[in-house]
Amino acid sequence: MRGDITVRTECLMPERLLERALSEGARFHSVRREGAHGLLVECDAASAEILLNQCARFRLPARTLARRGKSALVAYARRRITLPVGILMCAALCWLFLGRIWLIDVAFSGETAALGDPAALRQAVAAEGIRAGMERGIDLNLLGQTLQAGSDAYSYVGAHLRGIRLLIEAVPETPSPPLYDISAPRDLVSDRDGIVLSAVARSGELCVQPGDAVRRGQLLIRGEELASADETHAIAALGEVLVRAWFVGEAKLPLYEVRTAYTGRSAAAGNLRAPWLSLPITEGERFADQLEETERLPIGGLFIPIEIERVTRREVSRSEVQRDPGRLLAQLAPLAFADAALHLATDGPEEFEVIQSWIDYQASGGSLCARAVYEISANAAVTRDALLKYHSN
Repeated sequence: MRGDITVRTECLMPERLLERALSEGARFHSVRREGAHGLLVECDAASAEILLNQCARFRLPARTLARRGKSALVAYARRRITLPVGILMCAALCWLFLGRIWLIDVAFSGETAALGDPAALRQAVAAEGIRAGMERGIDLNLLGQTLQAGSDAYSYVGAHLRGIRLLIEAVPETPSPPLYDISAPRDLVSDRDGIVLSAVARSGELCVQPGDAVRRGQLLIRGEELASADETHAIAALGEVLVRAWFVGEAKLPLYEVRTAYTGRSAAAGNLRAPWLSLPITEGERFADQLEETERLPIGGLFIPIEIERVTRREVSRSEVQRDPGRLLAQLAPLAFADAALHLATDGPEEFEVIQSWIDYQASGGSLCARAVYEISANAAVTRDALLKYHSN
């Protein structure tokens, strides 16, 4: 069994030293010779103290090589006498810190999260006496119910503790749509150009028939009705006018592509370059149509910025080659339909039905142009206010 402490000492007569230590009550776990005069002793803390005192009395070199177990713990505690106090103070500070609320955050969720007012909700929380630094012992359910009851702007308010952080999570109420006075006098006009497919007036006078071409803003259903044989009065026009409309997208690609081929002829030129000058070494031949490759070789090292520039010129011939028609059409079709879909998403109605779609190709000026069309049907009857609002956006 190993001792708690290992002591090394040197003396001419180690047996005499050990006898003196044993006579004073020392007990050794193991004793080993190290060299001619060295001695390694493993013992408990009390025996090590007796042995070290003997060495000090006779001025023998001795030192403690290792401490283990309880002895090491005691020695460490002596060197770190303030450590237990620090641990206790740290634990007390952590208890005080973690036992209180130091951060109060507000978060909104749901589709209407952008409608939340964090400043107003923070004021409501402060009005309930919730502040940073207070103890954690609060009724979270009651706090959430109180905040929700105090405002009609939220469909849900909840309070959650996350360590030292109090999170107030709220879902803003979905705003009710603006009231629509169905009985207010008004006309219905067309929100787009197109051809009338069908027209039904539930109230008011129908001004178009199937097959008529209409323009944006044209009157479709007049908000009037006969009160007598000679008198009319204004009413709210109601009905649907189904209009056929078209959304066009275009894409264009060149019919020919330029291909470059090397003729096999080449020439090289060299220059001596420095930041302040450039001296030609060899000029080399130049070609009417060529591609150049440049290489730079530093020769001056890090502190002298001089280099040799080598330019390789390779003669090329260029020719126009017609692109593969099938591949060209396959590239143009998705581009044109994507452009038409973009116009439909940007300028089209919210609700519609695609009747049909097609694409035409036309070559002009060395390019092939694709023209894609979506034909849709949609209700075009809107109020004048809705038409102004839609096109102002």
